[in-house]
Amino acid sequence: MMIGVGVTLLAVALLSVAFREQLARLLSTRPRLLAAASKTIEAAAGVILLAVSVHENVFT
Repeated sequence: MMIGVGVTLLAVALLSVAFREQLARLLSTRPRLLAAASKTIEAAAGVILLAVSVHENVFT
């Protein structure tokens, strides 16, 4: 069981390093794309929060 935990932690560590490298490369090469994506995610989160708020206030 401890070997499984160790392998899982190793895999997570390796993937996080690889993801960090890819993210750094993406940030340096396509800043406008990331700005648009982050604004889209923020807008979607706002719409979801608004929908949850309306649902909670109307149906309670």
